Amino acid sequence: MRNNLLVALLVGVLGIVPADAQRIKFRAAKPLPEGGLPAAVDNSKLKFFPPVIDQLGGSCAQAAGIGYMFTYEMNRLLDRDASASADNRLSYQYAWNMVNDGQDQGGFVQQGLMLAKQYGMMTEADYGLHFLFKWATGYDRYLHAMRYRTEHIYEYDDSIPLMKRYLYDHGDGSSSGGILTFSGQSTGWTIDSHYDGPSLTGYHSLLTSLASDGSHAMTIVGYDDTVGYTDADGRRHDGAFIVVNSWGSWWQDNGRFYLPYDFFRDPQVKNLQLSNTVNGVSVTTYDPKVVLKLTIDYTSRDDLRYAVAATDDRQRRQPREQHFLQAFSNSGGDLPMRGPQFGSEIEIALDITKQAEAIAQPQQYFLNVIRSFGGTRKGEGRLVALSAIDYRSGQPVEYVCRDTLPAKLADGYNYFAVPLTPRFTVPASPLRYADATGNLSDDTYLIRTADGRHAKVRFSTPDAANQTITIRYETKE
Repeated sequence: MRNNLLVALLVGVLGIVPADAQRIKFRAAKPLPEGGLPAAVDNSKLKFFPPVIDQLGGSCAQAAGIGYMFTYEMNRLLDRDASASADNRLSYQYAWNMVNDGQDQGGFVQQGLMLAKQYGMMTEADYGLHFLFKWATGYDRYLHAMRYRTEHIYEYDDSIPLMKRYLYDHGDGSSSGGILTFSGQSTGWTIDSHYDGPSLTGYHSLLTSLASDGSHAMTIVGYDDTVGYTDADGRRHDGAFIVVNSWGSWWQDNGRFYLPYDFFRDPQVKNLQLSNTVNGVSVTTYDPKVVLKLTIDYTSRDDLRYAVAATDDRQRRQPREQHFLQAFSNSGGDLPMRGPQFGSEIEIALDITKQAEAIAQPQQYFLNVIRSFGGTRKGEGRLVALSAIDYRSGQPVEYVCRDTLPAKLADGYNYFAVPLTPRFTVPASPLRYADATGNLSDDTYLIRTADGRHAKVRFSTPDAANQTITIRYETKE
């Protein structure tokens, strides 16, 4: 039932392929070093690991998967200190509010990881203060988020030796290991908060019986083979994982406790009580080359879905094919675009690099805003602004939508075209292009370009103080 629910959530909430199709079984890439594994590893002491989280609402899965694991792996990749700056921590709240359908409800770690794979992940610095159901606004913030991506999602079927190997050196001989996420019930568990038995890692909270209700995601940051205790039936249990929770640093031992290996080994433990599927992640960075910048003012974000396209035909009013995007699509609840506290107008970025580079000489890009009835009420709104920014030449070049904006969004498909006629600002005297009354001329001028061809251009946005004027190509022959 859990797998079916996961598929439904991933397809319905994110519009993406199920995480099961993306996960791969972890296998160590190199043999164990001579002498085997050390008796204890604690990756939460490394600089890559962030401060303990005190989660907002039912966001435990994103706190574990994004706030801890994804943040740790990205800092490990980039050799950064997670505590040094909010720029070095990925926002679990951004992930949660993108996938929670506008409700204070839980979810799955894979949802956030797949969001990061398909779109990227926003930093805490860019997301800002945490609020329920908030979507951030600002092109630069979303452009920056595109940089941080999931590469692979790893899966372990309660293989304790493999989990320990991954925690030690990622299975490939690295100088630092990874961390893992898992889920289990969390209401009614028994934790000895005064554990004073043997340990090399020094924590004093030890889980001695599993919970029987609730659902919760947590993070495994290390292990300690020397931890041990004897249960009420006289059975000896040796060795434990180190778990970091997301209920604040005040909880248990600085947010941490020992989880004995034997709970994963016990065949009588139900999957719901303690999941036998544990996940890790590898991450990568990505630099988008062509990005759509758009501002939308709409009152119910559940209604909207987005598609992008590129074409080599300047005369087309609609693309032959289009790519439907995963992020922002029919998600976020029956709320204004930025959330209940912030209003209905939002500026976002959508990556169109793949479509732009699939055509040798693209002539225009398309955005399709698909409006439907996705919530308890039908929203109203408009596309306020749209342009495409191309970063491939080193100096960003912006192309502006040819349609009249703002434009009210109708039911169904709403196509907007961005022809590749660049807009840029050059030094010039505004008065040179003014009419007899001193107003900027709206005439079209024919100019000769440096390569000997001719171009039709128009001028706008004169700035007398800075002596600049904006030039837009109409045609170039």
